Amino acid sequence: MAEIRLFGIRHHGAGSCRNLVSALEIFLPDLLLVECPHDAESCLDFVALDLIEPPAAIMIYNPQNLNQYAYYPFTVFSPEWQAFQFGIRKSVPVRFFDLPQSQSFLISERTTVSRKEEGFTHDPFGHMAMIAGFDDPERWWEEYIEQQRDAPEIFDTILDLMIELRSSDISDKQSNLLREAFMRQQIREAEKDGFQKIAVVCGAWHTPALTDPGTPTKSEDQKMLRGLKKTTAVYTWVPWSYSRISRHTGYSSGVISPFWYEALFTDPDTAVARWMSRASKILGDLGHPVSPAHTIESSRLAEQLAYLRKKSMPGLSELFDAVTTVQARGNEEILNQLKVRLLEGEKTGQVSEQVPTVPLLRDLEDHLKQVKLKRDWKKEGLIEKHFDLRKPIHLQASRLLHRLNLLGIDWGVQKDPEHNPLGTFHEYWDLEWFPEFEIQIIEASMWGNTVEEAAVHYISDQLQSEASFDFLGQLLYLALHAHIPQLVDPISRKIRDLGNLTEDVLALMRVIPPLIWSLRYGDTTQIDTKGITHLINQLYPRLCILLPGKITDLSEEIAQETFHAQNNFHQAIQLLDHHTYLETWEKTLFEIADKTQANAMIKGNCVRLLIIRQAIREEQLFVLVRFNLTTLSDPFYPCYFLEGLLFGGGWLIIHKKTLRQIIDQWILTLDEETFLNYLPILRRTFSTFSVEEKEAIYDLLFSGKFVNEDIAMINEKRKHIILQGVQKILQVK
Repeated sequence: MAEIRLFGIRHHGAGSCRNLVSALEIFLPDLLLVECPHDAESCLDFVALDLIEPPAAIMIYNPQNLNQYAYYPFTVFSPEWQAFQFGIRKSVPVRFFDLPQSQSFLISERTTVSRKEEGFTHDPFGHMAMIAGFDDPERWWEEYIEQQRDAPEIFDTILDLMIELRSSDISDKQSNLLREAFMRQQIREAEKDGFQKIAVVCGAWHTPALTDPGTPTKSEDQKMLRGLKKTTAVYTWVPWSYSRISRHTGYSSGVISPFWYEALFTDPDTAVARWMSRASKILGDLGHPVSPAHTIESSRLAEQLAYLRKKSMPGLSELFDAVTTVQARGNEEILNQLKVRLLEGEKTGQVSEQVPTVPLLRDLEDHLKQVKLKRDWKKEGLIEKHFDLRKPIHLQASRLLHRLNLLGIDWGVQKDPEHNPLGTFHEYWDLEWFPEFEIQIIEASMWGNTVEEAAVHYISDQLQSEASFDFLGQLLYLALHAHIPQLVDPISRKIRDLGNLTEDVLALMRVIPPLIWSLRYGDTTQIDTKGITHLINQLYPRLCILLPGKITDLSEEIAQETFHAQNNFHQAIQLLDHHTYLETWEKTLFEIADKTQANAMIKGNCVRLLIIRQAIREEQLFVLVRFNLTTLSDPFYPCYFLEGLLFGGGWLIIHKKTLRQIIDQWILTLDEETFLNYLPILRRTFSTFSVEEKEAIYDLLFSGKFVNEDIAMINEKRKHIILQGVQKILQVK
């Protein structure tokens, strides 16, 4: 009878990984069963050929249903990865023995209740951590399991613990029960094939279900698995990154700090020193240099903290306490800048070009060559690009970048179209490459084999669930400039349907400007934009009707968002240059400016926009500003009104004498206490003025106040000479 040894591990656990290697060296199995989808086993061939450098992941997806996909990431400190390496070194066969992903795609994740007793319910590890005095199960597992050095016997303890937890737990996922039935079948198959020493490497939670392959019986497992449906599954290797292994990115099986776990696995004795050296380097890069003495001191402090807290070695809490005290000197701002980079580590894996890749990546590379952007791809640093869309290559380059944007791959970021100095045929882009883009492209490959096809399928899927109405205008703008006409109608319909129902004026103000930009660039994109004109005609009046009633009782955050959206909307309307629209907008601005309960900053902004449009007379300006600076409804109302009125600089005060005098008189009437209360807001407002504007305002206010005109003496002789000189200069022959 075969000897079966269970090794319950934590995915991406450095301690589990190190102890697994030791345990396998002692056990010397003749077969390794590893928890990975059975139908992806051929991916092991590329590991054996040394074509994969972790972090990397097996990507599996259903090309017929792109919502069905899964990733199985591996790092150098993943126990499964080291099991692969052990098999390669010792010429021991490795099998994937988890349920095939082609079947897992079709399994419900519903919970099956197995007992009615109260127990650990949904989070048994959390419950154990709480009993041990930890508020985080990950830290509990790290201290009691991962930090155990050279302890291959730990797996027996883990098994006993899991048996106890599983006996007390009242529920489990249907998928887990099916997977474990399949795993037991694979163990039986391995025994049937004549293997005598079988090592089973799987998540610790599954080990109790695999302790006796005869319980449940073979027939019971066959019955459970009978009738499982199967779909298509395609798989390949893709590069991965430490940021995606981190828990804070939402990866449920992630670890707190991939870099720390790598250091623990590589060499526990130097892990603390490596961590502190890296912290010092990052701080130096951030402009906060740290001396070698401080690096050494922080390492010592971490060790001392671990001793005081009765730990075998420092953990992340000790490391961060030491960094905070010695290197960051208690500065929370510095620590926040450091934290993410220090936790994650900046590492992206590599997959050899010999590994069959997804067609989308090949299509992208072909297009990059065609538009002469290949040499910029993967190039570090910011690259500025100017495209003249009348040139075919530049036009195609622009469309490619817009298509990547549609897929959420922001390699190129276009500068604001309304600030384009050379008109509709010119675009300005900033290109900046990050390693994450390679992973995003692989992910996007599930949506199609070409960049255009992937963009169409991805956006079409988003439209089925996209509830962010204000984003749809930007989406339509991108679709037009990406030259994907088949997306224009469905996006337009979505905007129309939601626009007829929404009363969210902020969303309306955000959705209309991209529609106007799309109209402005209609000739360049060579796509019919009549439907967009109809959309604007439909949404614009609705916005103007709703807006005045929606700008009262706003929170500060919503007021700021509305303020900036209003300015962007105003700029877009100027680009449209439509008399009726402009007239309606001016009436809306006047209505808000006259509304007593309107938000102060937005009201001030409306007055400013009316001045820009030259739509307000001097006497109207005098009445509006005077009234809002003397209102008693809110003691800070005048300050916020001024903040909106003077947004963008001091040119209004310089060129509008009436406005300058009103503000000057208002400030002079303030008592000292009120002025000091207003000062932070006033300072925030006037700090946006340029030095030249401040000097001009000062001269206009005070230049005539310190001269006694009655005693001012003018030298008539010198005056005559100067006038003659000026006349000669201006004389036109």
